[in-house]
Amino acid sequence: MNPPEARFMKKVIVVYESVYGNTKKIADAICEGINKVEGVECIVKKTGEIHTDDLCDYDAVILGCPNHNQGPALNLVKFIDRASIVHLKGKIGATFDTYTGGNKNVAVVKLESKIREKLPGIELIDSLSAKVTGRKGPLVDDEESRALDFGSQFAQRLVE
Repeated sequence: MNPPEARFMKKVIVVYESVYGNTKKIADAICEGINKVEGVECIVKKTGEIHTDDLCDYDAVILGCPNHNQGPALNLVKFIDRASIVHLKGKIGATFDTYTGGNKNVAVVKLESKIREKLPGIELIDSLSAKVTGRKGPLVDDEESRALDFGSQFAQRLVE
């Protein structure tokens, strides 16, 4: 039998797409920040590592990807399209992207629009845009620590 506190543990999944590993680093840092908050546990999965039905097992879903051609990465968009048949009402959500140059929030804004269209049951409460120095990276200094803080703040909102 599970201990009583396990019944009240909030579960979060971070689903991401990454080509060069920079977005994965942000996903991992967000999850690490979430796991620092008592009462919340988080796992990270790449889009191809999880079935959309499994999203039902989580209280919160965070979706992120790199900015590709002024929008979210196609694999994450396809994942969201597939998830549109899953009942996600009452879930809390957030988004993140990685970008270069002056493209801050470009993919996040389009990603949020796609989520609101295809996954209307998710209440989006936050977003993060992390800068990469070039197409292949690395991340700009302090972006991983910003992602860690983002995760902690997200988790705090879940348990309040």
